Amino acid sequence: MSGKWYWGDTHLHTTGSDGALRLYELIAKAKKNSLDWIIVTDHNFNSIEKSYSSEGLTVIQGQEITVEAGHVNIWGAKVPAEPPYDIPDEKAYADIMEKCRNAGATVCLNHPFCSQCGFRIPIDNLPADCVEVWNTIQHSDNVRNLNWWVNQLKQGRHIAAVGGSDFHRDQVKRVDMMAMPTTVTHAESNTPEAILKALREGRSVITCKPETSMIYLSVDGALPGDTVPLSASLKGSCKATKLLPGFELKIFNNDSMVYSHKAKFFEKVHTAEFSITQPGFVRAEIDVKLASPVKKIFGAAESKYLAPRCETPPETADELFWAFTNPVWIEE
Repeated sequence: MSGKWYWGDTHLHTTGSDGALRLYELIAKAKKNSLDWIIVTDHNFNSIEKSYSSEGLTVIQGQEITVEAGHVNIWGAKVPAEPPYDIPDEKAYADIMEKCRNAGATVCLNHPFCSQCGFRIPIDNLPADCVEVWNTIQHSDNVRNLNWWVNQLKQGRHIAAVGGSDFHRDQVKRVDMMAMPTTVTHAESNTPEAILKALREGRSVITCKPETSMIYLSVDGALPGDTVPLSASLKGSCKATKLLPGFELKIFNNDSMVYSHKAKFFEKVHTAEFSITQPGFVRAEIDVKLASPVKKIFGAAESKYLAPRCETPPETADELFWAFTNPVWIEE
């Protein structure tokens, strides 16, 4: 597929709901972060009447349907209903999601296993195009999101992963939380239609910030979102950039790790080649192991800032991911 990589953020809020910035301020911040596209997703409200591109930035219409059952992002078209939404159960959510898709929208399950506002209904059969695997600054809830998504892939479900900063304001001093994480899409152009198509098709890599690591995964010339036939000589290649000491690049063919490399020092670029033997999919990720003292500090921070409404704080993960790809599908 011809195209380019475009850096963006799928999940942003303004003063149209509970964000701190006006729309023009949010757009200025996105340009300062050198983003190519953003999706504005205020709670139960459309701050953008129509998607558009201006001065190199594509601004996509969106809305976050926000109810007790769970949160869903609607991108590229208006929700064909008016709030307050009556969505008490799985059937009601499936119905409104299908109506949104029929209206031309792309639909994303948001932070499904969030300790504060995850889904309270089953999600395996909801008709979503995407799932927000990585929500806001990296934390242990995202590991649960990733595990659920990988299990869906193993069952053959083509559901694309995205990341979204869920930006409301910069909550930590001297930390710019917009585009943390960043979703990097491989699209034919930086138009709203092309970006949304790339998101739906899984032509994306998710990384911590625009200036940090990137993973370029290829199987016989195919990129994430593509499908290639299995053969006895099928090979893959991967280029990972900006690996810090302790970062580990892992490449999986379904459950099997077919390549791994842990950086002992900063590596500007690391390249890998590997063989593929199983039909299914190939994906890559960069992981960071938490040393015991770091895990303790990290867990205390999660308990204080990310799970204030939980009776029992979520268990802190031993390992977090820094970047990951959507799959290249391998067809038998």
